Amino acid sequence: MFKEGGMLKAGVVGLGQMGGGAAVCLARAGRPLSVYDINPQAALKWEDGNLVPPVAASCAEVARNSDVVIVLVVDAKQVWSVLNGPEGLLAGAHPGLVVVVGSTIALDELTNMRETAAKVGVTLVDCGVTSPPGGHTKKRIVGIVGADPEVFDRIKPVLDDFTQEALRMGGPGAGMTTKIIRNMMYYATWRAACEAKMLAEKAGVDIGKMAVINHLSEADASGTTLWLKSWADKSSVPGGAQSVHDHVQGVMLKDIQAAEELADRLGVKLPLIDLMQNTADEITSPWR
Repeated sequence: MFKEGGMLKAGVVGLGQMGGGAAVCLARAGRPLSVYDINPQAALKWEDGNLVPPVAASCAEVARNSDVVIVLVVDAKQVWSVLNGPEGLLAGAHPGLVVVVGSTIALDELTNMRETAAKVGVTLVDCGVTSPPGGHTKKRIVGIVGADPEVFDRIKPVLDDFTQEALRMGGPGAGMTTKIIRNMMYYATWRAACEAKMLAEKAGVDIGKMAVINHLSEADASGTTLWLKSWADKSSVPGGAQSVHDHVQGVMLKDIQAAEELADRLGVKLPLIDLMQNTADEITSPWR
């Protein structure tokens, strides 16, 4: 699969919060690294981003220069764009290349991607990622992996360079399944915070102080803390807040819909999913 000996070369496509954090951590670890983002200066937004090498000319170039490529873009449409096309990862693929998809996408899409990659000798691994706020460049990312054991063992040194822990949840698809379930639970806490805020307003409770209480009484910052703090800070949100709101709501709905598809597949009834979908605008109101 990989050539024996030597340090595996890594690639990162997408230098947003998670991808930028992964790239910074890989660079700090001294891992041979290639990166790509549509913004050539994307890495510089993050702490120690100057350590990340210049953005490659294309995804295909990243593939040619890497043994393991981590894809951390927003949704399935963007993952397909990264994989396919004359300058996509698969165009530059070599036998034994492993592509690690960290974007949260529906399981059917993931299966199609895995099968498409396999046709050109590429192994596609699912690796959901999560991190406490501000932890992406501090090696606080958790990797939630679905892969065959031998593939996981081979790529784990790369995963270990940018995660605090990489957990194999099972075979292909198991990592994404776990991430979908985790995201559903996380966004459900936003709904809980939304209802707490309604009650607090009626009772005359200070939302900002309530966010402080949550932060101090819970390990790291929970979903409820993020929601309450975002609401308390709402008055200081700069111009362009509508685009931020639309992005947050779009990501939330994408992840909730993936959970709904999983629930339908398994025959599980989840009334909270309907509630979150029907009240999405209310839940994401702090970002408006």
